[in-house]
Amino acid sequence: MKILVYTDVHGNKYALEKLQDSRDYKTADARVFLGDAVMMCPFPNECLRKIWKSGDIFLLGNHDSYCAFGLPEEEFAYFKADKKAHQNYMREKTLLEYKEKLATMPKDCYMDFLGKRFYFTHYAWETDRLVMDDPDDPNAPTVKTAELFKNIKADYIIFGHNHKPSEFECDGKKFICVGSLGMKHPGNYVVINIDEKGINVERKKIFFDVEKLKNDIITENYPRAQGYCKFFEQD
Repeated sequence: MKILVYTDVHGNKYALEKLQDSRDYKTADARVFLGDAVMMCPFPNECLRKIWKSGDIFLLGNHDSYCAFGLPEEEFAYFKADKKAHQNYMREKTLLEYKEKLATMPKDCYMDFLGKRFYFTHYAWETDRLVMDDPDDPNAPTVKTAELFKNIKADYIIFGHNHKPSEFECDGKKFICVGSLGMKHPGNYVVINIDEKGINVERKKIFFDVEKLKNDIITENYPRAQGYCKFFEQD
C-alpha cells in the first residue's frame, strides 16, 4: 500500500501540476490532501478544480474554511488589514460553486493498516485556531503540539498547516508535519509505504518554476503579494 500525502498548496498551480505529473503521484494507491488549496498564490479555482477532479481525499484547511465561510469575527484580531484584504480578494476570485463545495469538505479522516491507526487532518481543529502557529516553535513541534491532539486516538498523526516539514514522537504517537507543497521551494510531500515489512514514511520534494510563480504573483499585485513572494526566499 502506497499513500501519498500533500498539503498547503495555497493556489500554486505549478507545484500541484508537477506533483500530479510525478511517478509517486501516479503510482499511489491512495492520495490525501490535508487542506489549504487556496489563498496566497493567484490560482484558487485552478487548484480546487485539479484536486477535486483527481479524486484525492480532500480535507478542509483553515484557509479553505475562510474562503467558504468568511473570516470568523473572533479571528479578526489576528489579521492585519492587508491580510484581511487578501482574504477578501481571493474569496471574491473563487467561484461561488467552489466555495459552496468547500463548505462540505470534512476536516479529518482515519485509516487503519497493520494494526496501526492513521489520523489525517490540516490541524487540531478542536483547540485554539493558532494550533501550530506557535505552541513553542512552529517549525519544530514538540510535546506542546502533541497536547493539542491529546483527544486523538491514533498511532500516526499526520498534519499540515506548518509550512516547514517536521516529525517527532510523544507518548507512543508519531507526529508528522508534511510541510507545504505550494509555499516552499522545493515543495514538500510525503509517501507512506505499508507492506509486510512494516510502515515507512518518506519525505519527498517537488521542483517547479518558482520564478514564473513569483512573476504571476507580482503581476496580479493583489493585497500581500510582495510579502507572499518572500515565502520562497526562506529556508
